[in-house]
Amino acid sequence: MAVLVVSAGAADPLERTLDGVAKHLPGARVLVWCQPVAPAADDDRAHLATDRPEVDWTFAEADAGRVAARNALAARADAATDTTGDLLLLDPGVELLGPLAAARAVLARPGVAAVAPMPEPDPAEQHPWDAVVRRTPSLVGDLVAYAGAEERLRGRPGSELLAAPPAGSAVDGVLVGGCLLVSAAARAALGGFDEDFFDRGEDLAWQRAARAAGWTVHLVADPEDAGRRAGQVRLPGGGIAAGAVAGTDAARREAELERAAHVILLGNAGHRGAGTVYAAGTRVLDRLRPAARAARRRRTEHVADRAAGRPGVVITSNNLVLGGAERQRILLANELVARGHPVTVVCLKELGRYVTELDPRVRLTLQPFWQPVVDTADLPGDDAVVVGGVTNTEMGFALAWRAAGRARGQRRRWLPATHDPAELDRPTYSAAQARALRAADGLVVLSRQHHVDLTRHQALTGLVMVVPNGIPEPGALPWRATDGRIRFGMLTRIKAYKNPLLLADALAALDARGLTGWSLDIFGDGPDKADLEARTPAHLADRVRWRGRSSGPDHAFAEIDVLCVPSGFEAFPLVMVEAMARGVPVMAAVSGAIPEMLDDGRAGVVVDPLTRAAWTDALEAVMRDPAGSAALGAAGRERALANYTATAMTDQYQRAFVRVLDRVFPGAPEGPPRILRG
Repeated sequence: MAVLVVSAGAADPLERTLDGVAKHLPGARVLVWCQPVAPAADDDRAHLATDRPEVDWTFAEADAGRVAARNALAARADAATDTTGDLLLLDPGVELLGPLAAARAVLARPGVAAVAPMPEPDPAEQHPWDAVVRRTPSLVGDLVAYAGAEERLRGRPGSELLAAPPAGSAVDGVLVGGCLLVSAAARAALGGFDEDFFDRGEDLAWQRAARAAGWTVHLVADPEDAGRRAGQVRLPGGGIAAGAVAGTDAARREAELERAAHVILLGNAGHRGAGTVYAAGTRVLDRLRPAARAARRRRTEHVADRAAGRPGVVITSNNLVLGGAERQRILLANELVARGHPVTVVCLKELGRYVTELDPRVRLTLQPFWQPVVDTADLPGDDAVVVGGVTNTEMGFALAWRAAGRARGQRRRWLPATHDPAELDRPTYSAAQARALRAADGLVVLSRQHHVDLTRHQALTGLVMVVPNGIPEPGALPWRATDGRIRFGMLTRIKAYKNPLLLADALAALDARGLTGWSLDIFGDGPDKADLEARTPAHLADRVRWRGRSSGPDHAFAEIDVLCVPSGFEAFPLVMVEAMARGVPVMAAVSGAIPEMLDDGRAGVVVDPLTRAAWTDALEAVMRDPAGSAALGAAGRERALANYTATAMTDQYQRAFVRVLDRVFPGAPEGPPRILRG
């Protein structure tokens, strides 16, 4: 059995958990994943790792979310034994008081998916089993709990609280509480945890799926504990989260993630399901419950004071998974809230890893597009702007949200921001989408050429403004290709149109020109990776390396000298900005804003046409002139820091807000937006 612990807080609770495991499960393999938090907590956990060399430690560079971290630890544990094994999942702060002998014996029975040990009774708790077992989540039960009525209905169909502990060990419900044993057989049959949940709720969904497939889950009391009112595990005290104080931004974020987990658990696929009803129901309850109304009034006053006349901003996204457009929305939200704007991010389908990078002052909701409601407590004032992508769901939400506000006399504006690469031989958007865009208050594009390409076959919005994407300023990387060898690289979502094999073929052609000191590292994952990797010529296997998913730009750029973007279908590749800002030279095929980004070849290599021969010639020039390549890297960094930072991007968005709202607000930068039309 492998013991898995995901830590996203202080070292003390983690140390208590590890002490209990070492005492009662000596010899067990223990794997700990540490999410980055505050520097002091990170240092304390690093010292703890030094004191516990027998533990397998992973210190993540970025917060991947608890669910992804658990799956990664499970895969690591399985790889060590080359087999799927039993797991013990422990939350930090959970203390083992015994060897879990009875629980482990039940887990070994055929057909058992998961087991939780009975915890040490808390004398202050009248119903101690509430900490470890509940009825299976349902729409009615979850709404009753949200309304604060589940205790009054305990034991009845409307409550998920049990009137008494299960008569036997088998549970007609789900196990909770932070200590869960999971069987190898069930894992092999059902797979890992659903990472759509991101931070919580995944264990409940997994148990529900297990029971639906005929497996059982059990709550087990050790016979040795019966006479001494003890338990095999001590659970930590309650509370919103470690370090989260009620009423703070951190506490509200915990509540937002909890609500989102219920939406996903109950079901929201295709913008339908009980989860979408739960999202609507909780909003209604927030307006009906006296305590919630009072909290909303206090929040309205607080947010209004902080805004000081700045307009509220709603940013929509289908999800916050890893992607260039999604990262831009996170950066924009964080920059705007830091400048005093009330900001709400609305996810319309799912959450995603970028949730961890969202400033806690930004409100976060998960709701379907047909619920175009944002709590007015988070958007005080009479005017607000919604910014989002050009997808059917985002446009539907924005149009309805704007109309609802205007019906109440509010000044709401819709400012769609397109990151879509243009189709050059046909309209990029459907007729219905183009018609909707023409009703927008303005359109944000990434460059002048981006707008030319988008409107080649269809008319869009009358007012068009340019806002290039931006990133936080990173440190510069030195030019390291000083020995005649150059490491070329790609960092991308792996799809066929990204042309990694064209690049590999172009590099291979250099051998005939006497240039063999090259390598190609391809970082990323995607739907076409397996096929493209299999089609890589065998004789290039030692120089064309498929590296898989990267933890981020710093990880990838530390191992390459020149970034290549051989795709011919791009709008504004953010990976180019990431490279340029670090001084990494960029080579890219002509597409969208790329020539403008590279200053028509003065800040990088523009490759045209998109052929193997053209790429081979360009690659040869880079290899024969390393000093010139280093100079291009320096020029690229200078251009990126002047034009493509998060600060510059947010300045342009604020200027666009001034234009569509027709008023100057506190903190708005001077000067007009960059207008192409209107």
